[in-house]
Amino acid sequence: MASIPLSDSAIAAVKNSLRKEFPDVRSSHLSEALAAALDRKTHAALLVDVRAQAADPGIEYLDDERFDKRLHQFGYPPDPEFSFEILVEQPDCVISTMPISGFDIEYRSTRDKAWRNLMVLTINEGIRRRLFTLRPYDNRWPGADPEKRGHSDKGCVFEFHLPNGLPAKGYVGDAGFGELSIHAAVNPRGNWVGTMNAGFDAGDAIAQGWLERERGAWLQSSQEVLTCRRSLVKSLAGLEAVPKGFGDRGRVIL
Repeated sequence: MASIPLSDSAIAAVKNSLRKEFPDVRSSHLSEALAAALDRKTHAALLVDVRAQAADPGIEYLDDERFDKRLHQFGYPPDPEFSFEILVEQPDCVISTMPISGFDIEYRSTRDKAWRNLMVLTINEGIRRRLFTLRPYDNRWPGADPEKRGHSDKGCVFEFHLPNGLPAKGYVGDAGFGELSIHAAVNPRGNWVGTMNAGFDAGDAIAQGWLERERGAWLQSSQEVLTCRRSLVKSLAGLEAVPKGFGDRGRVIL
């Protein structure tokens, strides 16, 4: 799935591309299907949310299956191959969340899943707090200077709780080239979460990785770094963690 800013201009641009992609579909039906893709029941409900976020729109998924299902409800034949990632005329506002390299990556082991969940939940919390967005260089934590576009930003440590109630600390720093360095610690100790390879000095589970934002928005997941107590691995792997507008797999970009 791709994602877009929840703004009037982005929605209008995607709608214009869809009209060219589906010339035989009524404009009102495309509007309703686009609203469904953005997880709204109606186009009117979508517009209400767009206006509410006008000053600083969030970035949300365009769900291919929900879009196709809504068009099918209007009587159009299903198109299971449709994807917002590969529109014939792709607007600049559409953010890719699935690089080609991502198709080769699977989270098979409990350790892989535990790492993935910790990273996703930490990124979600950073987005929720508006410490950063999925836009390249849009760093907002105290001391961040997105104009430098390099490694000179001071990172930010923040506290939160996992869905299972365990305390956690996250760290975000500028990794250069639009990327973010993301760390997470469960049952944290001190502020070691921001230190590379801190191991159990930082907590009972420590995950580290990078968030791509230049070529799209996805978790670089081909070189997982996880230090975790055995007693925690299974519970962390079982957490529900749905990314907020970014993909959860893609190779590390060197």
